[in-house]
Formats: sequence, structure tokens, C-alpha cells
Amino acid sequence: RVERQERQRRDRRQMADIQKWWMERLIESPHPAQEKITLFWHGHFATGYRPVEDSYHMFLQNQLFRNNAFGNFKDDLVHPIIRDPAMIKYLNNNQNNKNSPNENLGRELMELFTLGEGRGYTEQDIKEGARTLTGYTFQDDTFQFVSRNHDDGGKSIFGRSGRWDGHDFVELIFTRPSAATFVCEKLYRFYVNNAP
Repeated sequence: RVERQERQRRDRRQMADIQKWWMERLIESPHPAQEKITLFWHGHFATGYRPVEDSYHMFLQNQLFRNNAFGNFKDDLVHPIIRDPAMIKYLNNNQNNKNSPNENLGRELMELFTLGEGRGYTEQDIKEGARTLTGYTFQDDTFQFVSRNHDDGGKSIFGRSGRWDGHDFVELIFTRPSAATFVCEKLYRFYVNNAP
């Protein structure tokens, strides 16, 4: 118990160091546009240290946003975020298995990350989407797909049926019209005018 508490204290100190490091980058970076869009993605794909409790995973997520800051939204950000250890832990997808689907990541993926709340999906789509993400977890610092925990049965999402997995789920989401506008609206509010 004492060793675990000391590890947690060290990790919290390391998280404080990472926050300081990033703040310095935001202020002094020779690439301020990259840092500003990294900040946008950090707010868009919202996570927090307290539920994750792993400073290195938070750092890795920050690097994902920075390295793909100006990349393709679907391929360089959304596909990787469903495999990101910090996001998986934050939204409890490490507890998502075929016997007890957890809807957190599937719901946030549609509501907050890609389509917007109530825009072009149903509660049933969320439930089916959660099934596609079963078995998506992490081991140490890397994504791991645990096939024995994955629901490989047929699923129906947006009126289409198949034996979908998480990759397919993201691809299906981007067939919805609001996937083309939702993030653009958020970028506009962030950079231009945040008035409602």
C-alpha cells in the first residue's frame, strides 16, 4: 500500500511536470499554430488525468494530437483515439466486453467527437456501436485487441448490418452528413467566433 501510494505521488508530480512542459511550449513554441490546434484537439477529445491516473498515457495522447494536428480528422485522429490507452481508460472501454457492453466510448464517439448530440443516430446505434468496441483495451502503454472479449456477432448501425468492429464503426460514422459539419463548426467557434 505504501509503495502504491508513493508511485501515485510520483506520477502526479510527473503529470504536473508535463503540464508545465506543455504550457512552456504553448508560450515559447516556434510552431504556435501546431500548439494551438493541439490544444483544440485536447479539448475536443476531452480526457482528464484523475480517471486515467497515468501521466505517460496522457503524454502519449498529447503527442498523438500534436503529431496529427493538421492531419485527416477521420484517419489521423478518430481512428487512433479509439485505440488510445488514455481514452480507453477515461471512458472505461477496458471494461467493455461482449458479456457486458460499456457504452461510454461509443456514445462519446458519436455525441462529442464526430456527429454532435442527437445528430443522425439513435440509442440503438449507440448500443450497437458499443458492441463494435468490445475487446478494445490496452496492455502497459499500447492498444490491445482481446478477441475473446469482442462481440463478433452481427450488428445493425445506421440501418446497415454487418459483423462490425471498431474500425468499421468509425467508417460508418463518417457516412453520416453531420460528420462533415460538426468538427468544422467547433473549429469555427474555437478560432473565429464562439458566440452561440
